[in-house]
Amino acid sequence: MNKSKKGKSKLLFLTSPIFFGFVVGSLAVLAQPIFKIQPPQAYGICIVCHARDLLNWLSILLFKFKLDSAEATITLPLLTTIGIFLGSVLSSKLNNEYKFIKTENLIKMFFWGLLVSNFGLIIMSCPTRLVLRFAFGDPFALLSIIGLLAGISIGVIFLKKGV
Repeated sequence: MNKSKKGKSKLLFLTSPIFFGFVVGSLAVLAQPIFKIQPPQAYGICIVCHARDLLNWLSILLFKFKLDSAEATITLPLLTTIGIFLGSVLSSKLNNEYKFIKTENLIKMFFWGLLVSNFGLIIMSCPTRLVLRFAFGDPFALLSIIGLLAGISIGVIFLKKGV
């Protein structure tokens, strides 16, 4: 009985997000010297920035036109956005949590999302990258963090009022 608990515990660890994060992080570290990938310093995980970088890679590939983006996107596509989307859909399907939520006003939600994306690109960072930039001594990162917190607070007020 004790051995079956150990086996179950080991299986749970091997399927946990912590183990998967460790494996993927280790592979990413190994990929840098092997494929000579040099992402910018303090690059976080951000849907807005990585979507911009994926668009930059596609514009270089299809039209030979480089947008203002991270240098890492010149040679390799950053598939973080697609991976997070597919991973979250797959995870929700496997855990029977997937359900389509229809919004009452599709156009309004589209413009809210557009505003969030544009403001994310204005501060040129995701919250993780902002904290890392602040740790590197960037004074504008602190202003961005304050602005981000103010925006979140205002957004929460709007959500509570049902706007």
